[in-house]
Amino acid sequence: MNINLFEDIGGQAAVDAAVDIFYRIVLSDESIASFFDNTVDIDHDAQFVHQKSHLTR
Repeated sequence: MNINLFEDIGGQAAVDAAVDIFYRIVLSDESIASFFDNTVDIDHDAQFVHQKSHLTR
């Protein structure tokens, strides 16, 4: 039996949803959002794509 954990958890759609939810929560949490205040040079959308890619390698 070939078990593929990636597909078992829902594949790319599940990873995309998890990363989107994670960043939405992190960036809206007042207790930690201040760590991202001075990140004007960071393209958050590109960071989200990079994180999704990293988690699916």
